[in-house]
Amino acid sequence: MTRIPTQRGRPSTTRVSGPRTAFVLGGGASLGAMQAGMLRALYERGIFPDFLVATSAGALNAAFVASRPQTADTADQLAEVWHELRREQIFPLSLRALLVGLAGRRDHLVPDRGLRHLLASHVEFTDVADAAIPLHVVAFDLSARSEVLFSQGPALEILTAAASIPGVFPPVRIGERSLVDGGVANNTPISHAVELGAERVFVMSTRESQQAPARMPRGALATAMDGLCQLGDARLQLDLDRHSNDVELIVLPAPNVLGVEPTNFSHSKRLIKESLSATRAFLDHGDGNRAARRELRVVPPSLETADELPSVA
Repeated sequence: MTRIPTQRGRPSTTRVSGPRTAFVLGGGASLGAMQAGMLRALYERGIFPDFLVATSAGALNAAFVASRPQTADTADQLAEVWHELRREQIFPLSLRALLVGLAGRRDHLVPDRGLRHLLASHVEFTDVADAAIPLHVVAFDLSARSEVLFSQGPALEILTAAASIPGVFPPVRIGERSLVDGGVANNTPISHAVELGAERVFVMSTRESQQAPARMPRGALATAMDGLCQLGDARLQLDLDRHSNDVELIVLPAPNVLGVEPTNFSHSKRLIKESLSATRAFLDHGDGNRAARRELRVVPPSLETADELPSVA
């Protein structure tokens, strides 16, 4: 793992008291919508991060909130972005693109124009070090075959790299590095939060790792995404076991009642509502007790009641 050092003099959050808190936001493509609900529930209860560590779709969410005040209103604004997002904007698949990619004429299936446009429209800093809340982004260096943690550098390039699923999007060149999605090696980068000095970590995964999938993924892109997510699940469990005695780890629930696939962007409202309701219940039930929160299994809302959950918009 390579760390790009934090720029001297960057702004930091000052806490009056309490443990040094990190929010860790993992990947999951369209399932990243859940994190808008999780963030709102945390902000409602006055839980704020000292810093953010993120990769893949989680890096896009983290950059959005790091551009704005840490409030429930910001989480609602993020939810609105997810409500309007469609697969064609990010994954503009076509028969021609598939044929060119499969013929070996290029190293990706779709261009990253849509991803870059999304970032440019919603991220309000040009250097990662200038984020109002300290932001640390994990990508994967194909040449060195190792994770890279960015705490400074060109935000658009770093965030694009951190979300560039290998084989789907082109790698991003930054200096001598050829970078892709950090989820390849570490989809929920708890280890980096611990190394950066966190004493309490709120983990925002986008999958309930103990649950069997509702259905098998359909299509090449969905199957590739599912494979990456399963690798991420294994690394997440390893990090939870490794660091559970060192820091307070609070894994937020990630309900997915419909079994929405990571490439399906048409269910963001439901995912956000489910995660908001589940996270509220989870935080209320735990009442500050680490063991209770770690062991709690939240029962997701039924399909009949999901549409009755409070709106976050």
